[in-house]
Amino acid sequence: MDLAGMAAAASDMKAAETQYAASIKVMKMALDTQKAGLSVLSPLNSASTANRAAEGAMKGSMIDILA
Repeated sequence: MDLAGMAAAASDMKAAETQYAASIKVMKMALDTQKAGLSVLSPLNSASTANRAAEGAMKGSMIDILA
């Protein structure tokens, strides 16, 4: 293998390493964003059920103006 071939192989390996690192970083950011979104929504899930539609009712068919 000549010097140009070794340089090309090293460049390809470094590009693959960089792509892998970027993929990991993007996945971590996506998980952090998801966790933040869930923590923002958690108070809504634990809110009182006073204004929720009755079980079996056609949920979403009417707008609740008291909410």
